[in-house]
Amino acid sequence: MKKWTYLVSGILIGAVVATSGSAAAAQIKSLIGQKVSAELTVVVNGKELPNKAPVINGVTNAPVRAISDALGADLQLEGKVINITTNETVPSVSNENTNSNQNSSSGSTTTNKYFGISEKTLLELKESIENNTLKPTIEGRNQILAEIETIKKIWDNPDLTKINKQLAEYDEIIKNAEEELRLVNEALEALGK
Repeated sequence: MKKWTYLVSGILIGAVVATSGSAAAAQIKSLIGQKVSAELTVVVNGKELPNKAPVINGVTNAPVRAISDALGADLQLEGKVINITTNETVPSVSNENTNSNQNSSSGSTTTNKYFGISEKTLLELKESIENNTLKPTIEGRNQILAEIETIKKIWDNPDLTKINKQLAEYDEIIKNAEEELRLVNEALEALGK
């Protein structure tokens, strides 16, 4: 009787091991044999990397080793974990200032996504928001306002529905850009600027 028990137990254990092994293999093979739909060029700090980033099933797979080497980071593979470390230090600011800020108009606390970003990147972002978003949007909005005044002088009851819709879109873009700029300026202040 004991022999049959051992035999049945062995068969059951073998079935469990065989099934879990094929499930693990299915996970490992998930990208193997999949079609690469595109290859993207990777640029780090203005320098093009020789490695491409393949797009597989709509997901871009960046070359981690090449990127970490280009950034001067140390990459270590420990089991199934990739550890990347840099020599860059995050500015020492208390958790109160780092994780949240007080929105004075609403009294609510929000997270500033720009804390911990380098000063150079923040200054570039600030310039981009000011010159590439705010300035042209405000100019476009002002142009529409001038056109409205011209239309009002020519027609008695003009239909301004489309124009007012476009004005509202400009107002929303300006509002969002000003909030982004406020967060960038707040992060710069935290760095001592």
